[in-house]
Amino acid sequence: MLDIGKSTTKPFIYNYKDQEGSCKNVSLDIRIPYDDCLDELVTQVLSKMDPMMRFLDENAAIKRGLKEFIDVENQKFRDEYADELLEKVRNNDIDVEEIIRDTERHYKEELIQFADRIGPTDEDIFAQSFHRLVHSSQLEEILKKERAYAKVIASITKEMDKEVETLNNSQQEEMESKINQLDITTTPEDINNLLAQQYSTQNFVRKRYESELEAKIGHQKNEYRQWITSQVSELFQSSPVSTPLGNRSSMFISQQPSMEESFTIHLGSQLKHMHNIRILSANVNDLCSPLHADESLNGLNMALGLYSSSLCGVVVLTPSVQAQANKDIIKNANMSTEFHFNQIDDQLEKIEQQIRQLNLLNSSSTPSIGSTEGGEKDVIVSGVINPSVQSSASNSPVKTSAKLKTGDFFITKHSNLSQSHVIFHLISDEPINSPSEINSRHPVILGLRNILKTASRHDVTTLTIPALLRHEMSEDMTVQWCMRRAELVFKCAKGFMIESASWGGAELSTLQLLLPHDISEELFNTLASMVPNVFRVANPKILVDNSK
Repeated sequence: MLDIGKSTTKPFIYNYKDQEGSCKNVSLDIRIPYDDCLDELVTQVLSKMDPMMRFLDENAAIKRGLKEFIDVENQKFRDEYADELLEKVRNNDIDVEEIIRDTERHYKEELIQFADRIGPTDEDIFAQSFHRLVHSSQLEEILKKERAYAKVIASITKEMDKEVETLNNSQQEEMESKINQLDITTTPEDINNLLAQQYSTQNFVRKRYESELEAKIGHQKNEYRQWITSQVSELFQSSPVSTPLGNRSSMFISQQPSMEESFTIHLGSQLKHMHNIRILSANVNDLCSPLHADESLNGLNMALGLYSSSLCGVVVLTPSVQAQANKDIIKNANMSTEFHFNQIDDQLEKIEQQIRQLNLLNSSSTPSIGSTEGGEKDVIVSGVINPSVQSSASNSPVKTSAKLKTGDFFITKHSNLSQSHVIFHLISDEPINSPSEINSRHPVILGLRNILKTASRHDVTTLTIPALLRHEMSEDMTVQWCMRRAELVFKCAKGFMIESASWGGAELSTLQLLLPHDISEELFNTLASMVPNVFRVANPKILVDNSK
């Protein structure tokens, strides 16, 4: 068969006159066929000429000569190649079928290189592999590996916090010493210079640790994903061993709240739906604590539920006047690598971009994000396509320039928090020390409705909401005010749950009513006693045999 990749070398001779009018020439060997850039050849020819010719615009003439030479020689080469190929065909010295196969192979390679990828993505392959492994005997190995990874990240984070704290203390002492010597041995300029130096030093320390954390997280994530996909083929070559599902509710008692009471209710006028109602007193940050911070929290339920249709969500109130979401939740999510989704900062940056785009498109005519009937269509809400497959974290800064209003909410997704796959960050600007009276049309209540609607459509079957729309108690929150607020939230939640039957999607199986962690036991019991009055509690039926 003819060697398709063969080539030949031809000399290119360029005749010219130098600055003195003398006739000269240069020669350059060029490999034919030549299909690359001519500028490189022009430079090689100029390098062989008198340096003065570079300033006489000789390069344009050289380029024209090279183009004519290469065009002619390329055509000659292809003609000779074609003649030789035809001669071999006439003499039966060439395998036409082999040429056809080679042509087909080259065509497929070219098509695959530039065509859209068809089939599962790397994310899909990883998700499917993890879902299969987590329901096999490998579950314990997965949790051990995640726990080991988390310890490394937590260790680096704690080391950073400790060094920054030590640096802050030493810098504060140094600054106080300088201030005490002001106008004696120290000038205001010296203090400003010291302040700039301290800021630079502290920023350097933080950046050094952040760079180390970023590199370590990226390495862990790649290594973990490769390990998961490699384990699938090895595992299913042998007979798989099923892993028991366990009790889904056990994830909520691994960190015991101070007070808790549960009810079973039936909702619906004709078709009854059974739901679990749990009222509890706890810190909202405890529901979003690091997954592997405590050895007793093995993460089994969270891992089993991650790619299922039974996700857990938590509603966290976020004031719009702050420049960032809950700092404690951000810190908790950063205590370990987010293996299944983007890291929190990347995710929140994307949320900020989406809000900016929304503000540019709908600066004055569009209703508030997440607070309208079409809130689920908003880019911030609809950007979370399916919390059971994708997950991003929302706990990094969301700038006030985003112009979020009361009742708006943004969603973040997590796989490394103890009791929440999805966090709904609901904007609420109610003053802490002056609780107000609201009604069922208040933006925050409408925001809760849209959260329940979004949860129903995205397989969130366990949802925790703040029963008083407050995470902490204050002196102005009287017993009567708490009872009125709780009754409003209970009744609205009941109405939204009944309405959700017509929305389609997953049915909310468990609703957790979260009360502030510092609530008194007497007030907790009072509010808990209101649940059976608002919701229809399922009473047990006692069957009596009258024949005896």
